[in-house]
Amino acid sequence: MPKIEILVNKFDSFDLEPPPPPEVGKRGFFSNDLRLDRYDNRTPGNGRNDLPQDPARRLAGTHSGSVTLLRIAGANDRFYPAGSLVLEYEGTYRFNAVPNTPLEKGQVTARGVAIFDANGDPFEPPITFAITGGTEAYESARGQIVEGVPNADDRLLKIEI
Repeated sequence: MPKIEILVNKFDSFDLEPPPPPEVGKRGFFSNDLRLDRYDNRTPGNGRNDLPQDPARRLAGTHSGSVTLLRIAGANDRFYPAGSLVLEYEGTYRFNAVPNTPLEKGQVTARGVAIFDANGDPFEPPITFAITGGTEAYESARGQIVEGVPNADDRLLKIEI
């Protein structure tokens, strides 16, 4: 199986967070526009195999989904510091074919849990989710997605297809 890495940056986000206080079962929803910043070792530049310099020519698609609060760690929690939040993430990356790049049309789905401490920081960074499947060019996709590396709004998809 060939392995590829796609680095996208999320921008123009729509986030609908549940009102406070945090309660188990509350859900939040999101949808982000994505820009392709790297594909394998190709980055924006002037070379023949580089990505286009113009960000408008690297619009990769969208990332949409939901998060559900599953657990609020209490004072005597065996696994997490008091006040930590365990969230279930379900997301879909819907990619467009980007001309003159290897990015192809299709979807990649991902799922997992993210844990944040009482300060809102990731409990065990970086946040990583499992790729659970895909469509079209990504029909046999598997691998993982790493959030916030190298920058907070970046998503690194490590995909085997």
